[in-house]
Amino acid sequence: MTEFDEQLSLCHQSETVVAAFLEHLGDIDGARELLEAGARGQGLALFDRPWNYSTHVYGFIEAGRNDDGLIPVTPAIRSVADPSLVGRQIKVTLDGFRVAAYPGIIGKHKVLIDFEGRDQAGAEAQDLRFATVLKVGDKESAAISGLPIFTGLTVPGDGLSFKVRTVLLSNEGDQAIIDVLQSSLFKEGLKLMGTVQPALPQLVALAGGVTQNLIRREWNKQVQEFELGLDFSGSRTSARLRKGSYVVVQVPGENMWRWDRWALDPSTMALVDADGNIAPYNTIVFAVTDSTAETGTSAIRAAGRNGLAVADGKPIAKPRPRPKRSTSAS
Repeated sequence: MTEFDEQLSLCHQSETVVAAFLEHLGDIDGARELLEAGARGQGLALFDRPWNYSTHVYGFIEAGRNDDGLIPVTPAIRSVADPSLVGRQIKVTLDGFRVAAYPGIIGKHKVLIDFEGRDQAGAEAQDLRFATVLKVGDKESAAISGLPIFTGLTVPGDGLSFKVRTVLLSNEGDQAIIDVLQSSLFKEGLKLMGTVQPALPQLVALAGGVTQNLIRREWNKQVQEFELGLDFSGSRTSARLRKGSYVVVQVPGENMWRWDRWALDPSTMALVDADGNIAPYNTIVFAVTDSTAETGTSAIRAAGRNGLAVADGKPIAKPRPRPKRSTSAS
């Protein structure tokens, strides 16, 4: 599978690369400020923007009835694992994506969110890949609610691990791929059936190739990248797997963050403090629930694979003709 690389994020790029990107997006003042900071020997280290932070912190919200009040969030490493999930099928959804600030100064951002995981189908493991494109502005939450990512994902005994990255898309000529990723073919996420699926590797390879091609374009830049490992161990330093929601926040440093100072407002999917002030940080919310998937359709079907292939300039794989039955005289 395509390797996720934190070093591709803007916070790890050179000042000249980031300044050129800001200028391309129309943020002339931001580009000038960054270059002037670099001339003073400060550069990106003191360029305080929510998209320029390299640290992510992880919180957890217990599953339960959603009411109108604020929902407390606890550190994910303090959650208690649920071993009964081993061998069961779960559903992973994207419940919230709030942008405090991404590069650019005008209009909505087009953001690719790329997910990678593994499914334990019987005795074999299957690589998983799913991507979607969202439109969202600064200080806004994307118009999503329970967007399926993986449905029917079988939980192995050692837990799950997800890799996630966000890519800001601004390269001309990518609209065909974006249209496919935003189409109805991919609105239901990647459905799994608890068994090895021959069509799955082809889809995963196509999705990985498409997203890799997107991120290689000059004016498409990775903003966030993180890995969320959820296990059943008794370690005090790892997050546990159980049904509920996981909140991921991009922050300046882990030591400056205290989960007990923040709660989730379910009406806006934003973190707020005791005074109702919204956290000035980019925030992503995932949920893990029971799965009721019985069939593997949506993005696995031929239409989804062919759509990605055409958008990426690859030939459509034609089905093999069935052998003709021989007829014998009676």
